[in-house]
Amino acid sequence: MSDGEKILLERRRRGLAAYKLAAAAGIAPSVLSAIEHGDREATYGQKLTLARALGVEPETIFDRVTP
Repeated sequence: MSDGEKILLERRRRGLAAYKLAAAAGIAPSVLSAIEHGDREATYGQKLTLARALGVEPETIFDRVTP
């Protein structure tokens, strides 16, 4: 399972709309969509803020979390 698929799964488990997660993470909804669909790799900062917004440790979602 890709990192983006894991984000999508966690977001859906929490019943969050994409635009709400994007706002909580401080990224554009189009960027979140691209990450969830595997069209874009999240930056280190995005990985941290997305994990925080979802209430999980970054390693739960991302295979690699390096600056």
